[in-house]
Amino acid sequence: MASRSSTPADEFARRLSSSERTRKEVEKLFLRDELTLRATEHVYGAIFLSTVTSFERLLEDLFLGLLANRLRPRSNIRPRITFRSALVARDVVSGGKPYLSWFPYEWTEKRAQAFFTGGRPFTFLNAADKTFLHDLITIRNAVAHQSSHAMRKFEKRLISGTPLLPRERTPVGYLRSILRTGPVQTRYEQIAGECARVVYRLCG
Repeated sequence: MASRSSTPADEFARRLSSSERTRKEVEKLFLRDELTLRATEHVYGAIFLSTVTSFERLLEDLFLGLLANRLRPRSNIRPRITFRSALVARDVVSGGKPYLSWFPYEWTEKRAQAFFTGGRPFTFLNAADKTFLHDLITIRNAVAHQSSHAMRKFEKRLISGTPLLPRERTPVGYLRSILRTGPVQTRYEQIAGECARVVYRLCG
């Protein structure tokens, strides 16, 4: 849970900045032939998984923080019930389970409908946001599990019909592939930027 002096969005932004510094340093090492391509791609995978984990933590911190009155909500956000602490809120929301799952995002929306009037702010996301989150988890599963099922979904949803080099058709190669050249932006950078945009929509 974020401290009272910060917000979940602040914490997420700090983690994103840290990951970006690491990514840039890794690219410098690769250009100096101090890191192999395989190692560079491995770091991209680790950074990406960290970004997704940070996003999931933001969802949990925002949800529980609002229920425990640790965060100042916008005027149109009204918890149906509040708790004396985030720990108590977590116990109730989780139903006694050891962890909370926030994806697929539909699970988060359904949970929010039960605890917040109109499910807000978790129902603020539009169709494009939800499509992005679906893609995000599809890539996450392919990077983390590399099962045949996860890879088939990744190939069908993300790279089918996309002009990529053979190395870029792997999950980590895809993350490092160049999306645009003016200025140069990798697909990981684009994904991180989209995460930040969705966080802004949720947190305002």
